[in-house]
Amino acid sequence: MPDDDAHAGDLLEIIPLGAGSEVGRSCVIARYKQKTLMFDCGIHPGYAGLASLPYFDEIDLADVDALFVTHFHLDHCAAVPFLCGRTDFNGRIFMTHPTKAIYHMLMQDFCRLLKNQEPSEQLFGEKDLEASMKKIEVIDFHQEVDVDGVKVTPYRAGHVLGACMFNVDIGGLRVLYTGDYSRIADRHLPAADVPAIPPHVVIVESTYGVSPHSPREEREIRFTEKVQTILRRGGRVLLPVVALGRAQELLLILEDFWAQNPDLQRVPIYQASALARKAMTIYQTYINVLNSDMKAAFEEANPFVFNHVKHVSKSSELDDVGPCVVLATPSMLQSGLSRELFESWCEDPKNGVIIADFAVQGTLAREILSDVNKIIARDGRELQLNMSVDAISFSAHADYPQTQAFLDALAPPHVILVHGEAGEMGRLKRALDNKAAADDKKMSVYTPKNCQPVEIIHKGERIAKITGLLAEQEIEEGDHVAGVLVQKDFGTMLIAPEDVNNYTKLRTSLVTQRQLVPSKIPISTLRFALEALFEGLHVVSTLAPEEDEEEEEDAEEEANKPAAKKKAAPKKKATTSRAKKAKTEPSEVEAREGEDKFDVDKADGLSINDGMVTIRKRFADEITGVEHVVIEWNSDPLTDMIVDATLSAILQLESEPEALKEAEAGLRDAIKKKDETSAEKWRLRVVAAMLSAQFGELKVNEKKATLSLNIDGIDAVLEYRTRTVLCDNDALKQRVETTVSRIDEAIGDAAYAHAVHSLSASSTKFA
Repeated sequence: MPDDDAHAGDLLEIIPLGAGSEVGRSCVIARYKQKTLMFDCGIHPGYAGLASLPYFDEIDLADVDALFVTHFHLDHCAAVPFLCGRTDFNGRIFMTHPTKAIYHMLMQDFCRLLKNQEPSEQLFGEKDLEASMKKIEVIDFHQEVDVDGVKVTPYRAGHVLGACMFNVDIGGLRVLYTGDYSRIADRHLPAADVPAIPPHVVIVESTYGVSPHSPREEREIRFTEKVQTILRRGGRVLLPVVALGRAQELLLILEDFWAQNPDLQRVPIYQASALARKAMTIYQTYINVLNSDMKAAFEEANPFVFNHVKHVSKSSELDDVGPCVVLATPSMLQSGLSRELFESWCEDPKNGVIIADFAVQGTLAREILSDVNKIIARDGRELQLNMSVDAISFSAHADYPQTQAFLDALAPPHVILVHGEAGEMGRLKRALDNKAAADDKKMSVYTPKNCQPVEIIHKGERIAKITGLLAEQEIEEGDHVAGVLVQKDFGTMLIAPEDVNNYTKLRTSLVTQRQLVPSKIPISTLRFALEALFEGLHVVSTLAPEEDEEEEEDAEEEANKPAAKKKAAPKKKATTSRAKKAKTEPSEVEAREGEDKFDVDKADGLSINDGMVTIRKRFADEITGVEHVVIEWNSDPLTDMIVDATLSAILQLESEPEALKEAEAGLRDAIKKKDETSAEKWRLRVVAAMLSAQFGELKVNEKKATLSLNIDGIDAVLEYRTRTVLCDNDALKQRVETTVSRIDEAIGDAAYAHAVHSLSASSTKFA
């Protein structure tokens, strides 16, 4: 059933703690229906220490239910150890199998680098890393898992080995977080998937804005030609890369090119990363997540065993080497072996550096792409930049055509751009807005900055599944179905009260209430008042006194004994069943005697709705000293309201007119004296007082035994001896006749009723 009113439960809040109008420290928070999810948790490669972290202080990390890490690149996962070891985060963490394996290797290497930095820049240690590993749960592509009611499904992202997009379903709201993705297959990875069920919100990277990539084949030709040019002039080629990801793609390209060009095989290719060499076993392990070409290649040989690639671990091993190709980390030239080699080679014009990945703002890689002539070395020296600098991107990030086609296929109502510089994001937003307008589609595009929330109202359907006994009934459209509405996580079901124990962890209980109200009102009078009050709604009937079960058994045994034995049997004293049972339980005697003090089952009483509420008299005793009405019921909203109305009637009767009290007393006295004439007079006055309470003031003619009423300007006359009502208004006539009938019954149930021969007679007959 659609909900037209927006309320707090329908508000989705997206907050970038990182990657908002920037590339780096990806970390996005999604809040909806009391669930808080975090997507990615990385560091910014352009900063160090705490400044490189996401803005964790903007939220209470203890409220985060789960973290979903899309892939193993540092800008998406390197803050996870800090999150687990240095904050109060206590949620679950999910990664794919390859991501977890490579994450561990990368973070071990990162921990070693942190030890060489200033203490203020050491974000975490190995203990924090191990704490994060214990929390990580692995998940397969297309596997749906339930995380406290949130349905999570990872899809292939095509960016690096194991990279995924996360589609989460929170109470019917579907949010797709792409992370870094590519819709174009490369040499070893398939393209990103398109989820079969369209999401309501897509949080998508905008790294390249509106820029298109040239075809992969063209880029590979440009790349190999540039490498050849540098080598032919006697130079050395520096390829700054991430150890895992694009490095493997470039190695596959170079290995293939070297195999096709024998003249190049004398030129060495070096991979300057022990980590990359170690991680090759992971690529060989997870063949199933590679593309079809790589799977076919594995049938014949391992394509990641390179014949023309050597490994080095230190820059000094390359001092005496001539023309060569070196893949070194990191890709942004901020530190490490790639920075060492760059500073050593940058002043030689024969050498060249090729930036094959996206260059993040604030890094040396980005700086040298802006036509600078000088750079500052880490030791403060000024170095001339004479080597050639080229950018040939093999970055597996979606370009504008990919992003546009991807969003066209999904057609989400809301798109949130992250992981892009402010300018690129702005241009992409305008392009997407224009395309949506041209296609006559409704799509809102957001470009939040860090810590700037995006609020989206989602108006979905609310569906309750009928389960259990209710489902066995034949229900047609338009029927009203009553039951207990149970919500578990984000699912709702309607069940019969009897099924609560079967379908929930709830346990039902019955609360019986008993209330004592000081009152001298006769049961007969109370019945009349309640019948008038509940007419047409609830049934009021008389309760006879209940006999003691053991007394009945004793009477039956006595009846079955021989006559002689009956005479010899001693007379038993009357005892209650509870008192007898208490003989075997001395410790409970006091408690049960206390219960007996409220045992009024042997008194006359009333029942409302066949025992839903029972009302009995409790006469004055040494405990209370006054007469009471005892009301007992099993508590529920409807019955509680009935009891409230009953209490109101009792309290109103307590303040009944003196005329009625006087008439009742006179009638009892006349019956006691067996004065038939006087009893008839007082009986008429009782009826007059009761009718007056119901209809207002009336006139009494005792000689003719008639009562004259005027109700809303309509006259009515009751000839009491014959119970005839004279009235031109049929509805009023019926009301008066019904009231008189109930008065007769009420008087018949009173203490003097045994002396009344017939309620319909014109006079009181004495036995």
